[in-house]
Amino acid sequence: MKVIFFSLVLFLLSNLFNLSYAGNDNYNKRLEFGGSYEYLLPNDTYGSWKIGRIKFFDKPTPTFNYFLGIDGFSRIEGSAILFEGGAYKHWNDWFYTYTGLSGGSNSVYLPKYRADQNFYFAVGPKKNIVLIAGATYIKYFDVHRYEIFSLGSTYYSDGWNLTYQHFFNISNPGSVHSSLDLVSLGIGREGNSWTYFNVSYGKEAYLATYIATPQEVTHNSLYLEIKRQQWLGKTWGITTGMSFLKLQEGYDKYGISFGIFKDF
Repeated sequence: MKVIFFSLVLFLLSNLFNLSYAGNDNYNKRLEFGGSYEYLLPNDTYGSWKIGRIKFFDKPTPTFNYFLGIDGFSRIEGSAILFEGGAYKHWNDWFYTYTGLSGGSNSVYLPKYRADQNFYFAVGPKKNIVLIAGATYIKYFDVHRYEIFSLGSTYYSDGWNLTYQHFFNISNPGSVHSSLDLVSLGIGREGNSWTYFNVSYGKEAYLATYIATPQEVTHNSLYLEIKRQQWLGKTWGITTGMSFLKLQEGYDKYGISFGIFKDF
């Protein structure tokens, strides 16, 4: 299974890298349709996860842009819907922010609500190094909630960028601590193509409250992802992706995704 999976990754990249089209920077709106399929092992226990999504992006001013989205989920535990939105605001040439809000329908796997706030500081003579500080609050429909804090930076160069972030998680009840690291490499140009290679590793920890005596549960995790955004014309293109998650003493998850975007 793993050999076939990563062979498909190489096949996907070898074909998409041969495509080259020019985009148009005059379009401020975008509509995206897409979906993903995730196969979990052991499959008898976890089944397969399907997601369909639609997103709308708008940039009404040069210093402000936002998005709205709806995701539909189908899992062995049942179906659910997630509503999400977010906005970037550039306050000056060295400081901008991101604010995100989302909430799901009643389910065991979607958050009741989630709030994200990130701060970005552009430093250096060329302002091409961006320092990142963020905070997230997640409340589920049961008793669990998470506070997540992150620090990191992104280096932007001609045709590529590199990001590192460290996430510190606090899970309640129980005040269970864990951490995660993310490394992301992006290669490409706007209007042509972007390819991102993402690796995250660390621990997932929480207090299991479904047993008579609640106890802390900790899993090591490794996540690998390749995402591709390819323009096929001046105003439209496709997105593709493949991912693999290894959750120790949990499951292995293989994912593929596909989408279409249209600028206008």
